[in-house]
Amino acid sequence: MIILAVTLAVASVTDLRSRVIPNWLVALAGAAGLGLAVNEHRAVEAVLSGALAAAPFLLASMIRPEGMGMGDVKLVAVIGLYLEESVWLALAVGLGLAGLAGVLMSLGKRLPPSQTTLPLAPFLALGAGMTLVIGGNSLQ
Repeated sequence: MIILAVTLAVASVTDLRSRVIPNWLVALAGAAGLGLAVNEHRAVEAVLSGALAAAPFLLASMIRPEGMGMGDVKLVAVIGLYLEESVWLALAVGLGLAGLAGVLMSLGKRLPPSQTTLPLAPFLALGAGMTLVIGGNSLQ
């Protein structure tokens, strides 16, 4: 859980500052998560959760690359690796918060929502953090 928390914190800060989530960060977190999953005999479930969670984000990234970067896709895969089936709650909370923030920013700037952008990692981190706090499953 500490590895995931540190990963989400660093990803959030870098995404807020530069709109980039470093490859080295998600690679290290993914490797550590996979190692933990193998150790707990949950590798298949963890990898499947990560892949399934990342799939819609990958599709969105391919359809509209200017709207979502691959860093977000890889971060979602890592979150799925750690949270397994609880990833869906984390994504629902995170995307809900991102949507609300986007709407409020659009209204505040008087711009259409399609012209409002914001970094996604902090919202994904909030969703994952809230899921862990309420007792979502995670790799220990």
